[in-house]
Amino acid sequence: MNDLQIDYFMAVATNLSFTKTSEELFVSQPAISRQISQLEKELGCRLFTRNNQGTQLTEEGRLYFDLFSKYKAEFINTKIKAEQISGKNKAVMRVGFLEGWDLFNIIPPMMERYQATYPDSEVVINCCGVKELATGLLTDTLDVVVTMKNSVKMYSEFECADAAEVGKILLYSSMHPLAEKDPWELTLKDFSGDLFIAPWEIVDKMIVDAISNYTRPYGFIPKLRFVKNHESTITCVRNNMGVTIADEWVWAKGADDLLWIPFNAKDTVAVARLKAKDDKHLLTMEGILKDIIGEEIGFKHK
Repeated sequence: MNDLQIDYFMAVATNLSFTKTSEELFVSQPAISRQISQLEKELGCRLFTRNNQGTQLTEEGRLYFDLFSKYKAEFINTKIKAEQISGKNKAVMRVGFLEGWDLFNIIPPMMERYQATYPDSEVVINCCGVKELATGLLTDTLDVVVTMKNSVKMYSEFECADAAEVGKILLYSSMHPLAEKDPWELTLKDFSGDLFIAPWEIVDKMIVDAISNYTRPYGFIPKLRFVKNHESTITCVRNNMGVTIADEWVWAKGADDLLWIPFNAKDTVAVARLKAKDDKHLLTMEGILKDIIGEEIGFKHK
């Protein structure tokens, strides 16, 4: 058993997809399957079932998922403490944000406040999909993430703090037949016949239900098409291949070739980290993010 096998197992267990994990980690699917098969052989049990319904953890797999989550967190904390004792801790803070957000009002004040406390520190930023953010925390490639609460609240390993509420909007192309109408006179009902585009990496029952819940009050359940990522979603919408539901923080709503309408729905933005990781650098960054998002960004968008 080695850390590579554990990391691959944790990533597949989070994504519930060997294909998605392969793309996320830039590793071939056979290589991931081979490492997990070796891990299963050493542990003496199957960790996943794979059938027409997809990939699922077995009961044994869930037990090992909990065990390895605790192991990774404890190992990270011990490593940090050892580096602090030896004076080798470079205080690198890895922060993940949900892809597609306009972060101009978040990152500059975050950097200023954090480096005022830790002037010799380094901050690394990664923007990912919701599954990748959760995987990043579990596999120690990210220290703290800012994401939608409903994508991380099911993980008992995470400390998850509400930061703000964000409204939802519908994005559509300037080439759309309704583009000539005043956006403020339109509702979701006007787009009931359109194809709704969403990133395929978040295909699960929770997301499908969420999109349907947004449109149900307007009298319809949308036809959905899932694409590879957020960039693909925006490209499809810009070229009038469908419409999409997004957060009001999305940078794309400022594009000249896109239009948008608000509607009556909100989601909670959360700051999340592993419960077992609680060093002073991480807690400082967690507090800074909650303050900036909750007081400055959240307030501006209400």
